[in-house]
This record gives sequence, structure tokens and C-alpha cells, in this order.
Amino acid sequence: MPRARGRGIRRVHRADGGRTRRHEHAGAHRGAHSGAPVVARRRIIAIALLVACIVFAAALFAVDRALPAQSYVGDENKDYGYVYSGVKSSSVDFTTASMADDALLLFGSSELSTPPSLVPQVPASTFGMRDCGVDLMYIGEAYDQSLWHAIAAGAYAPRLKNKKVVIVASPVWFADGGLDNDLFKTRFSYSLYRSFMANDAISETTRAYVQKRLAEQGIDSAVVAAGAADNPLAIANDFVFAAIDDLGMRSDLRELRKKGFEHPTGDGQPIDFAAVRARALDDAKERSHNAWGFDDEFYRESIEGQEEAIRGKLAGETYSDTPEYDDFGLFLRVCSESGLQPLVVISPLSGDYYDWTGIDAQTRASSYEHIRTIAEAYGARVADFSSHEYEVYFLHDQVHFGWLGWVDVEQAIYEFAREGA
Repeated sequence: MPRARGRGIRRVHRADGGRTRRHEHAGAHRGAHSGAPVVARRRIIAIALLVACIVFAAALFAVDRALPAQSYVGDENKDYGYVYSGVKSSSVDFTTASMADDALLLFGSSELSTPPSLVPQVPASTFGMRDCGVDLMYIGEAYDQSLWHAIAAGAYAPRLKNKKVVIVASPVWFADGGLDNDLFKTRFSYSLYRSFMANDAISETTRAYVQKRLAEQGIDSAVVAAGAADNPLAIANDFVFAAIDDLGMRSDLRELRKKGFEHPTGDGQPIDFAAVRARALDDAKERSHNAWGFDDEFYRESIEGQEEAIRGKLAGETYSDTPEYDDFGLFLRVCSESGLQPLVVISPLSGDYYDWTGIDAQTRASSYEHIRTIAEAYGARVADFSSHEYEVYFLHDQVHFGWLGWVDVEQAIYEFAREGA
């Protein structure tokens, strides 16, 4: 009987062990089959990513070979300083390669778009079409305001030989609510931001403020972080963003190179501003025959027959509830940290127009004073034209310099540029 029990125990043991081994083997078999698709999928994804990277790199290489570098100017005799262009303004390489060593950057917005056919006294004519010893480089376009200009100033500063710069501060920048995020994003330049962040003269406090404001204006956090390039992911993103931005600008610069004009050469004769002003008055009288003193075409399109519709439409605007004043201070702080010497040109609004539309003289005066106080706090030179609100022909519309306005601004720039020369 003991032998039988022993055999029975052994049989049970073998049977249990067999079942256990069979179950283990079956589980392992199923695990092998279920893991295979996962491994295969991972391999496919890895291969796809590798192929995508190779294709992307090959495309970049091909386009890179086909497009001239940003620093390529083309015709060295052409002057691009007075070309109104967003891509030019965003390309530090092209702009610094094409500008004269003694040229001043003129930071502005939509006033730089005024053509000589409308106002013959614009800088493109007064400075660009004569050799007077002063040359300018337009930087900026419509909707470029203080934050954009601060970033641009920091990006350009290390590359400038002439450290004098000019900025036209337009009161309309300081409207309540600040610049719309969607508009800002259309103007944001990663290349300028990247160069700004690479400027060692910019303090950490200033960098942090810029990054905070970019986030507030709706710029993606990955883009903001990439500009600092202070961790592996940011460095990788910076490479991609910079490459894409570079290729886009190089493509757009092909058209820009066709727009320059030959700058006259001479012995730098001074400008007779009295004669320029007399001619400006004649030109204004030919272009303006309405009670507002505006360009006739603007008057017909924007005011004639609409007087009652626009009356009081801006009532309630305070020109105080905006981050723009802090951003304007940022621009001047960047100039100070980077060794730039700014001239702040304060542009007036049309007194008649804004009285009519509901922004009273006191509100406007407070805005001018705020701008002036900030500029003086940073030791900036100021050319304040706010007292010309009611001067006929000083503006060609409700906000932009006109025939007489540009002459006065240019004389201020000329004297600033020539000072110490």
C-alpha cells in the first residue's frame, strides 16, 4: 500500500507539474504573440520618424542650396533703407549688410508706408534722393509697436556701427486694451526674438519681461522657450523654428531685392529746410481742398458724408488702460542696456478729428505727457510735435505725418544725426 501511495503521489505531482508547465508555456506563447505587434508598431513608428527627419533634412538642404543667404544684397549700388517691408525689418543680416555704416535705424509703423506720390516730403525723398550726409534705414511696418520695436532694437544693437536710433511714438499705440493678439502674432518675428535673446547686453530682468509679454500676446510657450535655448528640448525647437523662419525670409527677400533704388552720391550738402518747407506747403495745397486739411482722397473715402456716423464714436477711450506704456519703457531700457542712443519723436493726433470723434484734448495731452515722461526718465532725446494737433497740413490724415509734419520731423532727425559729426 505505501508503494501504491508513493506512485499515486508521484503521478499527482507529475500531473500538477505538467499542468503548471503547460499553462506557463501557453501564457508565454500568448505573451510572445501579443508583444510582437507592439514591437512591430514601435519599429514602424521609429522608421517613419527617421524617414521623416531624413526627408525634412533633405528638403531643408535642397531649399538652402537654392536660396541666397539673407546677407546677400545683390546690387551693391541699391539703397534699401527706404523700402517699407516686414521681411527686411526682420532680417538683421540683410539690413545690416545693405545699410551704410553711418545710417540710423528709424523705428516706426504705418507712417513709414506713406509714399512720395502722396507726400513728396517723406524721408525716402528728403534723405533718400539726395546726398546730405544723413541716411536712414526704415525698421517696422503697420502694427509694429513698442514690444516689437524693443525686441528689434535688442536684435540689431550688436551689429550697428552708428548707435543713434530714432523711434516714432504714435499715440494710437496707447489705445485702451493694447494691441490685439492676432495682430501681434502676424508681426512676431522669431528671428528677431532669437537674436534679441542672444544679445549678452540684455539683462535677465529685461529678458524675463519680454518672455512674459510674449506669452500675454499669445505667442506659443514652446516658441518663447525656444528663444532662450536653455534646455535640450528648447535647443531642438530653436533649430527647427530658426531654420523655417530663415528659409521663409530668404524666399521673401528675393522680391525685396528688386525694390531698392540707386542712392545719389555727392559731397553731403546740407538741406535747406526753409526751401523744403515752402515746397511742402505748395504740395499740400494741391492735395488738400477740404476743411480738415487732410489729403482729398482720404477725406472722400473716410470722412465725406460720414461726419455724423463718426461723431463721438471713440468717446470713452482713455489712452491709459494698456500695457503699451510699460512696453515703451522696455524699448528705452533695451536701448540703454545695448548702448543705443534714441531720439523719441512724439507724433500728434489731429485735434479737429479727435475732438469730433470723442477723445478730448485733456485725454490726448495726458497720453503725450506720459510718453514724454517715460522718455525723459531714460535720458532719451525727445522731439515732441504734440503741439501741432491743430496745424493744417501737418498731418495728411487723422494720425500720419503730412507735408509740413514730415519736414519738421526730418529736421529734428537731421540735427540729431549731425550732432557731433
